[in-house]
Amino acid sequence: MNMLGHGEMRGMGTGKPGGHVPMAPMEVRASSHVVRAGEVTFEVTNESSQLVHEMVVSPVKDTKTPLPYDKAGQLVDEDTAGHLGEVSELEPGKKGALKLTLEPGTYILYCNVPGHYALGMWTLLTVKG
Repeated sequence: MNMLGHGEMRGMGTGKPGGHVPMAPMEVRASSHVVRAGEVTFEVTNESSQLVHEMVVSPVKDTKTPLPYDKAGQLVDEDTAGHLGEVSELEPGKKGALKLTLEPGTYILYCNVPGHYALGMWTLLTVKG
């Protein structure tokens, strides 16, 4: 799975679930939004030419409920969200990888550099049994 880029925001925004905001300045782009349960390797590329990004994986219990978000710090509370792993602080153009064993369910892949999640840098991943 390859990811990170720019584009639009969908779904689980910071307090406005199910919304769609065209032309949001950032996105996490996944090569596939559905994978089989078991070992999943995330091959992450920061496609930005100027900004540091990261990719965090958390489970989603309910797609209508926003992630716990600290507006003052402009960050998702990773511990409360159930942080499973991450590829952290990738410089522009750099690559990283994360291998996880995932159970069936829905997961969110997001950048937790301050402000990036709120700007649409996330996507959902479905893991099928």
